[in-house]
Amino acid sequence: MEIIRRHTLRKSDFRELKEKLGRTVGNSADTLFVKGAELIITDQGELYAENRIILAFKLDNEVFPSLRALNNDLAKLPTITVDMGAVPYVTNGADVMAPGITKVTNGLPKGTIVTIIDENYGKALAIGRLLFDSEEIAESKKGKVIKNLHYVNDFIWSLKL
Repeated sequence: MEIIRRHTLRKSDFRELKEKLGRTVGNSADTLFVKGAELIITDQGELYAENRIILAFKLDNEVFPSLRALNNDLAKLPTITVDMGAVPYVTNGADVMAPGITKVTNGLPKGTIVTIIDENYGKALAIGRLLFDSEEIAESKKGKVIKNLHYVNDFIWSLKL
């Protein structure tokens, strides 16, 4: 991955970033970026960093927190727990299949952005978008149920600033 351009966001752009993040993470958007943000434009997309740590990324005109932000408790998303057998697949970018899910947060509509965590350590492995309501996912026995958007060891995770 190649960094094309990077610069500090203006105050108006920073406010817009916080608004977009607020739609995804709610009130925890205030704790995600404290002083300001740096926009990093790469050949694969836009990233947002503070203190040389990528805390958010843009995908399809929406802004999502990064796994580093979630693992450092700077942002909160609803969680879906997967068994340890699914971990290698999820961390390599595979979408989440119904048999690998052990616990689902209830009341989540289709399209909700969630954190995918492992059952042993509770660490964030990936960020995904629900393809069905959480109740349907809990009842599913087979098939793809969560689209993987960002995972451990992808270009966002691996980029050194």
